[in-house]
Amino acid sequence: MRKSKVKYFLPLFFYFIVIYAGHSQEQQQEIGAAGLEKILEETGEYCEKLKNMALDFVCQENIMEKTSEFGKRIVLTPGDRLRNSSSFEDLKIIKTKKNSYIYDYQMIKKGDDFKEKRDLLQENGKKRNEKNVELKTLRMSSKFLVFGPVGFLSQSWQPNFVYEIIASEKIGQMKAVVLKASPKEFTEENYSFGKIWVDEADSSILQIEWEPISIKNFEEKVESPIGELRRKVSWIVSYDVVKNGIRFPGAQTIKETFITKQGKEHIKYEAQYKYENYKFFTVETEVKFK
Repeated sequence: MRKSKVKYFLPLFFYFIVIYAGHSQEQQQEIGAAGLEKILEETGEYCEKLKNMALDFVCQENIMEKTSEFGKRIVLTPGDRLRNSSSFEDLKIIKTKKNSYIYDYQMIKKGDDFKEKRDLLQENGKKRNEKNVELKTLRMSSKFLVFGPVGFLSQSWQPNFVYEIIASEKIGQMKAVVLKASPKEFTEENYSFGKIWVDEADSSILQIEWEPISIKNFEEKVESPIGELRRKVSWIVSYDVVKNGIRFPGAQTIKETFITKQGKEHIKYEAQYKYENYKFFTVETEVKFK
């Protein structure tokens, strides 16, 4: 995803090694490299198809978000009351704010012209009729999610990344190869790091998880009522709506977590997006005449 515009800007690996009986380590590496090359070739073709599609669709975007405010509490550790007990400071939730929104979302792409439009239908259970509005989410948002795979795997961007096959997993009933993508050079134009789940059957993109470093202005440390803590952000988009061989967003999950010195995790912000009731007017490859 190229430089997602966000309010708060976005967005344990294990290596998967296929053992081929009768092959040396060098031969296994060659086979693995050939497999990765094939995946990149096929995902590149998929992304070029996506990039060159003429698109016009609407869907319903349902958002549930929750933000917590923290205070301080003292936690006593087990031990002898008089001599061996100790304590440490931990966070406690003192207030939680919840919001819900329903938007009518429209995406139009023709040539190099992109348009994204939202009409607010409902806010916190109350009907609204607000046309062409910005997202009201409190902390994070992004634009043109459908093109998320292009920034990682299109033919024009692949030379700018280093790729690894790190896992083989299942998403639902589909088998996926999981790639890790890292920029060869960290620049203003290219700072996206992420994991990409590639469908083994047709090399379409099933899911993307952006690493926190991909989020512009992201700071790993944050102040809290108990001092400076480490912050973790998870940003995952699932592409599980299919039309004419192209996958569209079905869900998006954003979670921001504070981590104490004792390793305890406290969710500061969480948002669940659901994209439903798609209506497709145009999903076709653009034909260019010379």
